[in-house]
Amino acid sequence: MEADGIFIYGTLREGGRNHAWLTRTNPEGTTAAFAPGRLFHLPSAGFPAMVAQDEPEQPPPGPGWVVGDFVGYEDEEALENAVADLDPLEDVEGGLFSRITVPVILDSGHRYAAWVYVFPADRLGRLERDGVELPAGDWKGYLER
Repeated sequence: MEADGIFIYGTLREGGRNHAWLTRTNPEGTTAAFAPGRLFHLPSAGFPAMVAQDEPEQPPPGPGWVVGDFVGYEDEEALENAVADLDPLEDVEGGLFSRITVPVILDSGHRYAAWVYVFPADRLGRLERDGVELPAGDWKGYLER
């Protein structure tokens, strides 16, 4: 699956502490979107972690969907440059997060493929033990409560 943009769900979203890092990648725009997965808040780290999963039978929003934004770029080269800039922030090389492609559904119902930074599924036990699962899949909403 080839990526059409980036799906963000945590500190890169507007209002998040790393949003400025995202803006320096010169995105064309963002729109509300959903990606299949489970979301956890990591209190000791101060950021969320998503674990990708198969797409739920029920459409979003709801259980099995993570709330975020789809970030679009002018072309494939701009997208490649953006992820090259974001990979160090997400410590992809060090193994903190992995970058994978997932299906996303926009608020409008349109479907795209997007890069997303996730915790590998083999760390799910650690997340369940040390994190706070967010069944609504919305980290920003969780912090605002």
